[in-house]
Amino acid sequence: MIKIAVIKRVKPLPFGNVLIPLLSIIIGILLSALILYVLSGISPILLFINVGEGFIALETLRDFVVLTIVGTALVIAFTGAVWNIGGEGQITLGILAATYIALFSPLASSSISAKIAMVLLAMVLGGLWGALAGILRAYLSIDEVASTLIMNYIAYYILNYLVRGPWLGKHTYGYIRTDLIPEQTQFVTLPFAGITVTYEEVIIMIITLGFAIFLLSRTALGIRIKVLGSNPDALRAAGVSVERLIILSLALSGAIAGIAGAAQLAGYLHRVSYPIETHTANYGYTAILVAWLSMLDLRAVPIAAYIIGALNQAGRLLQTAGIGGAAITYLFIGTTLTTFTILRVFSEYSVKFIRVRKR
Repeated sequence: MIKIAVIKRVKPLPFGNVLIPLLSIIIGILLSALILYVLSGISPILLFINVGEGFIALETLRDFVVLTIVGTALVIAFTGAVWNIGGEGQITLGILAATYIALFSPLASSSISAKIAMVLLAMVLGGLWGALAGILRAYLSIDEVASTLIMNYIAYYILNYLVRGPWLGKHTYGYIRTDLIPEQTQFVTLPFAGITVTYEEVIIMIITLGFAIFLLSRTALGIRIKVLGSNPDALRAAGVSVERLIILSLALSGAIAGIAGAAQLAGYLHRVSYPIETHTANYGYTAILVAWLSMLDLRAVPIAAYIIGALNQAGRLLQTAGIGGAAITYLFIGTTLTTFTILRVFSEYSVKFIRVRKR
């Protein structure tokens, strides 16, 4: 008689941090090609060509920059086993904060002051939105996956209400949206043809990634966040407040996601349109895959962000060619994430077949 035993590996799979994300992407793309061919008759060759073009398209850089920022935010929380699924809501609050400064604050008359204020207020609102979910988890034992997900929609509704009501623009030609933010509050685009990324967004990306790497590797707070993810009881035994650490992890994560919202508004949106959830490219959700593919290693976040950005762009290219809709992009992401989850399990556990002798 043969029994199947699932045993946790004593040592991690060699080169697992590189092989698992790489295989996940390759297998995910192949599965997507197979599914699209079987269901829709789309040629795999055409699909592979568009995926290749996605990796070299200049438009991919926009996704790369934003996903790096938001992916960095999520890795901070995920490292502490605090599952921030609320990146979308925190980005939305960042957009709200930046819009207020740009359209309704006297600071908007000064370019530098306005841009700094937009980023700072976005950071504060995003951080508070994350901290609120942390309080619910720490003191009321409300799961942060559910609460942050619900809070995404609350953030949508708050900003949508403002756009339909007091923030409705006067020069919108019948569309439900705000007026354009003043030119002096808009970020400055890099001077290369076909690129929509701005100087300020690149600076924000470098600063946030550098800050997060320094935080988790060089500070006592970062070490505590890491221990929170592996052994919270050890923190309690050392007299560290786990509850405060949970709140702080979500606040830091939300603050960086909020900055991404300000960057979106000042970088290329330049106004808020109704409904906001259809104009933000779902970066808060897509960045979850970036965080997982990086294996929670901040150094790998830009690589994962570029790969996911390229797959996003490949989906858009297929839509432009009249092949499918936005669902193709989600198919890429879904098959890659599913494959990653399965491979991650096998990287930590081994399957053994054991022969049991009959007595």
